[in-house]
Amino acid sequence: MSTISRYTRNMIVDYVQAGHWSPDLTVDFWSRNAKSRPKAPAVADDRGAYTWAEGVRAIDAIGTGLIAAGVPRDGVLLVQAPNSALFVLFRLACEKAGIIPAFLHRGFRRSEIEAVAGKVNPVGAVFAHEGNQDLLSLYDELKPKLRLRHLFSIESVSSGVPSIADLARGPATGKFSARRVRPYDMTGIVTSSGTTGLPKCIEYSCWPRLASGRVYIERLGITERDVILTCIPFHTGGGDMQFHATPQVGARFVVQSHFAPDATCSLIAREGVTGAVMVPTMIARIAGLPNLDAYDLSTLRWVVCGGGMLPYDVGARFEDTTGAKIVQGYGLMDYGALASHGVDDPREMRLRSNGRLMPGTEFLVLDEAGRPLPQGAIGEICARGPHCNGDYISDPKGMRIAWRDGFFHTGDLGRVTEDGYLVLEGRSKDIIIRGGQNISAHEVTTILCRHPAILDAALVRMSDHELGERACAFVVLHPGRALDFAEMVAFMKSQEVANYKIPERLEIVPQFPMTAAGNKIDKRALETRLRAIGNTITT
Repeated sequence: MSTISRYTRNMIVDYVQAGHWSPDLTVDFWSRNAKSRPKAPAVADDRGAYTWAEGVRAIDAIGTGLIAAGVPRDGVLLVQAPNSALFVLFRLACEKAGIIPAFLHRGFRRSEIEAVAGKVNPVGAVFAHEGNQDLLSLYDELKPKLRLRHLFSIESVSSGVPSIADLARGPATGKFSARRVRPYDMTGIVTSSGTTGLPKCIEYSCWPRLASGRVYIERLGITERDVILTCIPFHTGGGDMQFHATPQVGARFVVQSHFAPDATCSLIAREGVTGAVMVPTMIARIAGLPNLDAYDLSTLRWVVCGGGMLPYDVGARFEDTTGAKIVQGYGLMDYGALASHGVDDPREMRLRSNGRLMPGTEFLVLDEAGRPLPQGAIGEICARGPHCNGDYISDPKGMRIAWRDGFFHTGDLGRVTEDGYLVLEGRSKDIIIRGGQNISAHEVTTILCRHPAILDAALVRMSDHELGERACAFVVLHPGRALDFAEMVAFMKSQEVANYKIPERLEIVPQFPMTAAGNKIDKRALETRLRAIGNTITT
């Protein structure tokens, strides 16, 4: 199952000749850095750090151990663990050993794990044994049913299960030539969060990600002197910035297992982080810290924001308080990277658009009938190119829906400005239709975030027997601030928007629930909460 059928021979030749792809694996850049800069720092977490030479030695040892344990070439290992330096090294070892990791959200349990296993036929699992999440017992129970022959923990545990940490300290033969992942084959499997049903399994390849990483290197001016922090879980499958960009220039990579605004700011100050990767809610929470000026964030040059649309005022507030630039990017777990800004783009462009298309991307904006729209018109974003993932595994129906006429249909609405910037206007499913009038959730939340009391906002639909749908605003407030419904309505009217766009209910929450992927607000959970307490209109 290692070959990606959508990558035809002609497609590969075209992308190689155009300079987007080359045969190098991600781990090959680690090997080069280990030879040229062996003692330079490579990757770190809150447990420890590795130089390039130490990292490659551990990668070889992990690969040797996996092979010695009997994990076959092209064997799939389910992986369920938080970010860590060992996780980074394990992923790289899989490239050398020809093993395919399938990344699972840490919150997945029996139902989701069994659904994924039914599609990818795993030979084993790698998991973290932490807190109250007894994954060891769960995988022990699932082992006979799923025919899992190999179980590994990330860190050493007393149960006797072999660990990636133990393998990293073991012997390293370096004999991988017959096992390495072949150029342009699958190097991993990404599993969707399952918010619209059981998880989809997406063929993942390092070559599109390395191509996207090179674009980020150019647009952000990344060099070996940079220290890049990721706050986004690896199981979301992206990693263009951190996992695939840093080794290509020899930059240092810092991983954080759990995001918390205070801890993240402390980490940035302590490690001298120059660039970070976050989602909009993380940026809003940092910008809302009452003691933000207590942290020395002077080294931070930029923050790449992905996984959703950042309200302008949240981004402006973050830039004004930290001195770092927001660089928005746009991509999808199912697709890959589609657009990004450069660090020197004008602020208005960086905060009001989602960047320029990735080189080599073919792009269409289509109306509801599937007809191409002119520049500036709003429609569904469709694309294809060298930054794109493979197929859905064991899901031909999903492939037919997503891939039509050779283009991936994102389900997102957007437009392209005259100067070539992509502007997202929301999900096609994120439009609330109130009595025949379309309300853009993104437009309304952007306006709400201008209110001085509001830290972050989300707009969700309420079912209504008269109008079909109405809008409810969920908001997180700045510490010590208050807001009531009448004040919200008065503020919205002061922004001179149409009355039908003003939310008809206000709910204040301490924080937003996040999707299983951890990178977007879970609006389905908010809608479920509304149904539980009653879809009533605030008056």
